[in-house]
Amino acid sequence: MLKLFQFFLAGLLMAGLRVSAEDFPGETATNIEDEFEKGFSKDKGMQAEDHRIVEADRLKMGGYLQAEWMAYQLEKSKVQDYITSPMTLELYLDAQMKNDVRAFFKGRLLHDSAVDESVPSPLTGGAQKQNTSYLDEMKISFNTRRKIFWTVGRQKIKWGASKFWNPTDFINMTKRDFLRQEDLRSGISMVKAHIPWRASNFYLIGVNEAANESSQNGLAGRFEIPINTSEWTMSAYSRKGQKTRLGSDISFALSDFDIYLEGAQTDVATDKSASGGLSYEFKYNDDDTATLGLEGFWQENGASDRAEYAARLAAGQFVPFYMGKSYTSASLFMMKPGSWNDSNILFFAILNNTDRSQYYRVTWIYTGISDLQWTLALGGRAGEEGSEMKLFNQAYDAWVQMRVVF
Repeated sequence: MLKLFQFFLAGLLMAGLRVSAEDFPGETATNIEDEFEKGFSKDKGMQAEDHRIVEADRLKMGGYLQAEWMAYQLEKSKVQDYITSPMTLELYLDAQMKNDVRAFFKGRLLHDSAVDESVPSPLTGGAQKQNTSYLDEMKISFNTRRKIFWTVGRQKIKWGASKFWNPTDFINMTKRDFLRQEDLRSGISMVKAHIPWRASNFYLIGVNEAANESSQNGLAGRFEIPINTSEWTMSAYSRKGQKTRLGSDISFALSDFDIYLEGAQTDVATDKSASGGLSYEFKYNDDDTATLGLEGFWQENGASDRAEYAARLAAGQFVPFYMGKSYTSASLFMMKPGSWNDSNILFFAILNNTDRSQYYRVTWIYTGISDLQWTLALGGRAGEEGSEMKLFNQAYDAWVQMRVVF
């Protein structure tokens, strides 16, 4: 099956395919040929300067530069407080070429002057680096007669309807960091074919991340079906040496509530996991609304007792908010509350139902200064010694971020 897919893909790529910008959300593709047909070609009186502009490739570039300060208050530790001060530069290049070809690159460079590389992190015990670089995305997008839309290269992908936990997010090799507003995970190298069919969408994906032999490539598929006010999906991912993963999710509206559910397991009914929740938007005065969210998560292979944590830590299997067998989260989002029209406020709490430890955080985002965004967050942990939220002696944390987007 995998070799047939590879031969099929290779044949299509060599057939002189046309291209599209479907895989660059938020952008509107311009079909140069359509513009010519509207009367802008040379033989219909187009001015020389206009012709130069139309013929030129479109290249946009931008990104952001941000400074952060993070402080952690520790208990029962030689280091009572731990501070990091990373600066991050993210750059992207977005080229919309003639004939509707699209190319995109995004990378990040992080420098933390507070890091002493000779000392392990007081939080995790792992090695630290002052300078780290990430290749987030590097991809080309095109289409076959506007019926099959292709994306080739390193690209971001996220499956699942839930807000925090996504059991059907098979392809990503790491879990998303809940404590960050944006998803900082790097993309995965793959070839993706998006096939719209009426109101539905089918995705066929060949994953070649860390695969230097054809037999090591992974194959994934996803089908999205809208039914009335709901959307259903079915997903699968198979790779040599791994059990095939199967999953499904649904999201729908019920009265004033938005409800979502998703679940996954292997093809031999092992490694089961599920998540689900709801969000409810309500008015709390004449001009302002807030959104309340509740979500739960369960995993068959999670630790059923905190006594199991030590072995998982020794094996390098620690993933925050994925250690226990089940979790519950609650959140409240307030956009421009009251007279604070330049502010957004988010409260959330996460409970590990296995050991009853908790994490709480409030985040304030301020956009009142032109071209400069400030974010301030304060977090606290509660639980018994040895519980997940107390594994690294953390009590409180504070985070300040300033970002300039260009």
